[in-house]
Amino acid sequence: MPRSTTSRDAALNCLSVLTGGLTAAALVGTGLMTGLAADSTAHKADLKAQSLAAAASARTLAMPARAPIPRPTRTVTTIRVVQAASGATGAAAAGTTSGAGSAGTPSRAPAPAPAPAPAPAPAPVPVAAPAAPPAPSAAS
Repeated sequence: MPRSTTSRDAALNCLSVLTGGLTAAALVGTGLMTGLAADSTAHKADLKAQSLAAAASARTLAMPARAPIPRPTRTVTTIRVVQAASGATGAAAAGTTSGAGSAGTPSRAPAPAPAPAPAPAPAPVPVAAPAAPPAPSAAS
């Protein structure tokens, strides 16, 4: 017995409707689960940020401001004057004053620096002689 075309068309229409409905339900379920996962992740990140902020606030309140600790200091200054011998010259003749932590400074004015030597005169530059005129040729 042959099957009627109307029942076959109804069955195919029902199959396409059920397939489309199942596909739509899968898409809606995937979107819903993705949204819930994103919301859960955001909520966990918010809780973590709040707990870190509370811990930092508690740490700031618990620690007093640190002030510098005064330490004892002592300054030592030593003065030493050396007299030059009658024939001494240069550094041996200069008296020095030195203090703790500072370089010695001469007690006399230093000798004037020698004047610079004059620069030597420049060497003469050789100049080439003018070229001789060409000799006449027999071809002209």
